[in-house]
Formats: sequence, structure tokens, C-alpha cells
Amino acid sequence: MAVGLLRSNTVRWLLGGAALLLLADLLLMSVVLSDREQALNRGRETARTSASITLRRAEGLLDSLDRALSGVAEVMTARDLPPARDDLYIHRLLVRRHAITPALSWLLITDTDGLTVASSRSFPAPPLQISDREYIRAQREDWSLGMYIGLPVVSRGIGTPVVPISRRLETDGGRFIGIVAAGLRSEFLQSLVDDPGPPEGLVIGIFRSDGHALACLPSRSACPDAPLGVIDHADDEQADSARVLNTRLIGSDAGVSALHASQRYEFFVVTDYPAEVLLATWRHNLPAFLALGLGGNLALIAIGLYAWRQVTHRQRAMAELAHSNLVLEDRVRERTEALARMANTDVLTGLPNRRLFMSEGTRLLALARRHHHPLSLMILDADHFKLINDRHGHAAGDAALRTLGAAPSDVLRSSDIFARLGGEEFAVLLPETGHEGALEVGERLLDAFRNSVTEHGGEHLHFTVSIGLAELVPGDTDLEALLHRADTALYRAKQEGRDRLVSDRLTNSSE
Repeated sequence: MAVGLLRSNTVRWLLGGAALLLLADLLLMSVVLSDREQALNRGRETARTSASITLRRAEGLLDSLDRALSGVAEVMTARDLPPARDDLYIHRLLVRRHAITPALSWLLITDTDGLTVASSRSFPAPPLQISDREYIRAQREDWSLGMYIGLPVVSRGIGTPVVPISRRLETDGGRFIGIVAAGLRSEFLQSLVDDPGPPEGLVIGIFRSDGHALACLPSRSACPDAPLGVIDHADDEQADSARVLNTRLIGSDAGVSALHASQRYEFFVVTDYPAEVLLATWRHNLPAFLALGLGGNLALIAIGLYAWRQVTHRQRAMAELAHSNLVLEDRVRERTEALARMANTDVLTGLPNRRLFMSEGTRLLALARRHHHPLSLMILDADHFKLINDRHGHAAGDAALRTLGAAPSDVLRSSDIFARLGGEEFAVLLPETGHEGALEVGERLLDAFRNSVTEHGGEHLHFTVSIGLAELVPGDTDLEALLHRADTALYRAKQEGRDRLVSDRLTNSSE
């Protein structure tokens, strides 16, 4: 017992130490995860800020270009005439607009069929048919576009890459008279994402609303278009600030991103920050965190072992004392239980004795009276038992009594009480059993005793019993009344020839 107590205390110490280690590790893990989350938050804020700054700068550039095209459109509207190839005034107007807008590579006007009629680069303008260009075709097909941002192209006139923009020309009456278009130099648009230098690893893309790329960082000759999922996000974006996502919109690996769609022009900006770059410092510091955690665990283990050794010595002595007390208590309890069994058990047959029968019988009778349930009682007495003692000796009589005590085991229920009242007299209490049921049980008991055999001294001894039966009636207030009526019925069974059951009712016997 002392060993068990000591082992129990050891387990508690181990569990306590493990809990302390777990708590320390959880705290360290919380710090590590918090540091990681802070790195991601910094990345999210960088992506959001970069997207917003790039969008505002792009909108500012497009505002200046829109003013240039709108100025030309206003002049053409005021003149209320279609543009002519030999109109020197229009040529000079384009030259002036081109000169004050350094981001432009060229500025031109076409007629309604898409044929060049004026250019800022030469006079007269060469008659180039550019109606197949997307930025010209869009204005011819839709009068409500305003300033249109075209797909990046290589200029046919000068052979340099540009992002074309266009605006429709109309008279005061709304009659379509031509298109003014300009070529935004690609390096100007690229400078929006290149300058000032963004953080290392940051990916930036400027896209038209349909997902076609206009500029990107890292810069390349052909920027990839936005995936379809990015376009869906852009369509949902209505806020004035950038929307931050915990996934990369352009890249395929882990990271964060931000998307900001222009409310004035048909384009949006995406910034992508790979987790590999965002968490580089955190990953660099991770071994230090792990070393700190390992060192802390080892220190806690050493302290715990020292404290455990100090306490174990004291607990061992206490456990041994507790064990001695428990052993003594067990012995006292066992002796008490043995005395209780002896007080309530018949030594010869192992059956409940009269004391226990009266105690349990009184309890069951009270329950039967309270709930108005049936209850029957039988008294059994071995027939001619004195002859067995006289002819074969008291040892044979004792053997016969043991047989009598064992014979009813296959007849009675576990809830029935079968007890030896004294000598060769036994009693059976049948809860929840009325008169008819008790008669049936009694007949089966008679058969069981008739068929029982006691072997003693090489002889086979047979015996029978007489049974007196009484059923609980409203006038019975205690068990003694029931016993008295059953005893009277038993006396009648003896008088009527033995080996029979007699009820205290008017009918006497049944064999």
C-alpha cells in the first residue's frame, strides 16, 4: 500500500511537471506564433499601402492624359467640323498638347473610319488605317466609354511599346466626327511600380478591368494577365481602400495580397507578398526560439527532479505509515464482517438464520403492506427427523439438514428468503407471491425434498418435509402473526399424514 501511495505521488509529480513544461512550451509557442503573425501583419500593411499608392499615382497619370485628350475634344467640339488632313491648326494643337504631356509618345486624330488625319509627330499626317486597333474599334462601337485604356501595343509609326488611350470626338449636336488617341509610353507606366523602389519580394501588377496586364513588377517584356479569380475579386471591389487577402492573387505559393480597384478608370492594382519573403526574418530567428524552449525545458526538468527527490523521501515515510494504518483497518473490517456473517448465518447449512430472517421479513412485510403487494410465508419441518438421528447418528442428521438447506436452490428465486429457524425447522418468504403462486412453489418444494438424497456412511438417506403456508392479509401487522398462522398450518400438515402442504385457508392440503 505504501508503494502504491508513493507511486501515486510520483505520478502526480510527473503530471505536475509535465503540465508546467506544457505551459512553458505553450507560452513560447504563443510568442513564436505572435511574432509570425506580426510579420504577416506587416506584410499585409505593406501590400495594402503599396496598392493604394500605386493606384493613386496611376490615377494621377491618367488624369493628366485625360485632360490632354479632353482639351483636344473640346476644341473639335467648338469648331463643329470633322477633322481635315491639311488643317495646320489641329496639327499645332496636337503638338502643344504633346509637348506639355511628356508621358505621351504620340497624339493623333482619326476620322470616323479609323484613318489618321492629324498627328503630333508630322504634318501632314501619314494616312494610316488603324481601325483594327482595339482602342479605335471600342470608341467607334460605344459612344459612352469616355477615356478608354487600350491593350499595350507596339506603335506602327515609331515601333515602340505604348499603352494607347482614346476618346470619342463629337459635335455639339452629338454627331460622331472622329477619335483622338494617344500613346502612353510604357516606361512611364512601369515607373509607377518601379519608383520608388518597393520592398524586396513584393509583386505589383496594374491590370485593366478585364484582367489584361498594363505594367508589372518585377518588370518584364510581357507582363502576365491577371487570373480569372483576381478579376472576380476586382469586380466585387467597391471600397475606397485596398482590400487585403490572406492568400496570393498572382503567385501560387503562400503569402498575402492586396487589391485596389479604381473608381474613376477601368483598371485595378494588385500587390502580392510571398510568405517566403515575409517570414524570412521570423524563420531566421526560429532556431533561437527552439533553443530557448529546449533550454527552458531542460532547466525545468532539472529543478523538478531535485524537488521530487526532496519530497519523495518524506512521502515514502508517510506512505509506509499510511500502509500500516490501512492494513490494521482492513483486519478490523474483515473481522467485523465475519462477526456480522456469523451473527446472521446458520453455521451448519450456510443459510440465513432466524435473526436475519426476522429482520428481512419485517422489512419485506412493511413494503408489501405499503404498496398492497402479495406476500406469502411457508414453514418447513423435516418429517421423522428424530428417527434419522436415532438410527444413523447426529452426523447423519447434520448431513440431512445440509441437504435440506440445498434442495430448494432450483425452485426458489433470488428474491425469496430461505432460512433455518432452528433444529429441523426452516422458513421460506415469497415476496410478490399470492396464495396460488405459493401453492405451486410449495408443491415443487415437496418434490425437490422427495427427490433429494443424503449420502452418509455408505447409506442413502431419504426424507420428506411438511409445509405450512400463510398469505399476508390486511389484519397482519407484523411477521409474528404470519409465522403463527403458518405454524398452525404446519401442525395441521403433520396431523394429516406429513409430506404435504397445508394452507391456513379452509382448504387443507394438496399433494
